[in-house]
Amino acid sequence: MANLSLFRSSPFRDLNRLQRQIDRIFDEFSTSWNEELMAPSWGHEVAFRPACEVQETDSHYLLSLDLPGVKKEDIKVELLGSELVVSGQRKEEHEAKTATSYQMERSYGSFSRAFTVPQGTKPEQVETDYQNGVLRIAVPKLEAAKTHKIMIGEKPGLFQRLLGHKKEEAGKAKTGEKVA
Repeated sequence: MANLSLFRSSPFRDLNRLQRQIDRIFDEFSTSWNEELMAPSWGHEVAFRPACEVQETDSHYLLSLDLPGVKKEDIKVELLGSELVVSGQRKEEHEAKTATSYQMERSYGSFSRAFTVPQGTKPEQVETDYQNGVLRIAVPKLEAAKTHKIMIGEKPGLFQRLLGHKKEEAGKAKTGEKVA
């Protein structure tokens, strides 16, 4: 008779293998993420995404984009169909001199953000303001996009005609009249 040996698999061995794979994935992710954050931009353009706050009023959509270090002339606001595109470039230089040291730092970066606005918005209707590194944009709501309160059952129309006819039939049936 042949000597049979049984190989028992440990469930913990499979869990350990899974843990090593997960660790490897996170190591790869964090290494590439850290390298991207820490990489000097020495003459290379690095894109950035400015923070944006969007508010809605009864008459407008209001956008506020944080663009510190960006000059007004380096910002472009365009209306392309129903898309409002804000783009530009940041060029910053910092220089510090002391008796014993000299430090020069430069950062460059481009950005582009796009927002969907109501179809039919015209460029002359969009208002902008730029102060202290904050770009504010006001996009008016078109009449179709504004909220209109509709009172329930206040306006005679289709339902009144349909339901009024059925109410008459129900009333006649209760009194025993013939329904035509």
